[in-house]
Amino acid sequence: MKRASATPVAYAGGLPLAPHVAEQASRWYVLLTSGAETAQDRQAWERWRQADPDHERAWAHLMRADGRMRELEGSPAYQALTGDRRKGRRALIAMLGLVTCTGGLVWTADRKRWVRISPDYVAGVGEQRTVMLDDGTEVLLNTDSAIDVLYDGRTRRLRLRRGEIQIRTGHAAGYADMPFRVDTPAGGVRALGTRFMVRLDGEQTRVALLEGLVEIEPAAGGSRLLLQPGQATRYGAGEVEPVRPVALADTAWINAELAADDMPLDRFLAELSRYRHGLISCDAPAAKLRISGLFPLNDTDRALQAVARLLPVTVTRRSPYWVRVSAR
Repeated sequence: MKRASATPVAYAGGLPLAPHVAEQASRWYVLLTSGAETAQDRQAWERWRQADPDHERAWAHLMRADGRMRELEGSPAYQALTGDRRKGRRALIAMLGLVTCTGGLVWTADRKRWVRISPDYVAGVGEQRTVMLDDGTEVLLNTDSAIDVLYDGRTRRLRLRRGEIQIRTGHAAGYADMPFRVDTPAGGVRALGTRFMVRLDGEQTRVALLEGLVEIEPAAGGSRLLLQPGQATRYGAGEVEPVRPVALADTAWINAELAADDMPLDRFLAELSRYRHGLISCDAPAAKLRISGLFPLNDTDRALQAVARLLPVTVTRRSPYWVRVSAR
């Protein structure tokens, strides 16, 4: 898995694509979500996706954008970018297909200005990035992760847009007395001189504490929770799950490894797919199998080969971006 020191980049979560491919994907998205598509349209769309690996990559990018826009619906920023709810959402997602070609900017006709929708720092798929902030805080972004840095002179705040990060809080002069927290849609994590991990997991947030103390603050109120070193939990907007010990599966990604301990294969493949472009799917019989071991994240093809050796499955590569795992 590639590592790099990060600088701010204009990025919307997609892959670098030729402008005409991004535009084609956007047009297909608008048609297929309009409610006016025909069976012939869907057949033509399937042919388009199969005609070129870049077409499949562009479509996968739009599907990720679709999922992220669902999280934003109803927010003031979303309403500012869109007018009519359905048409606006559809148009905005289609524009996201072109963001990689326009430096992460979207033109809003009503305000007559460009609005930056890109995060401050991003790690691409299959990449890790280390960010050093002004206060000495070190942030390690895992694959397909993005954060905003919101320091205002009174508080230090990170917003995790997607993915997973490890944080070592810094205490440079002028910052030591400022509170430090990480915000997600599910709530906040307040750090007290610490090293910890935060991961977005659907509508929930996972936290694993390695050093120091952190306090979990669910967005919808409810009881706060103080984590001790070696403890982990998961929480949603209104509730915090029982504390458990930090597991190897929480931390192995730092060493570019995926740790599985009697993990269902469908969950294992979903986790592995975070580290490679394209899709990994499996049939129902294979999904029920269970797997254990340490697997390389910097070579996901080798990890898939190991799966085929350990379990009674066949791994079929239908394209560079589409892998199917089937029970034998």
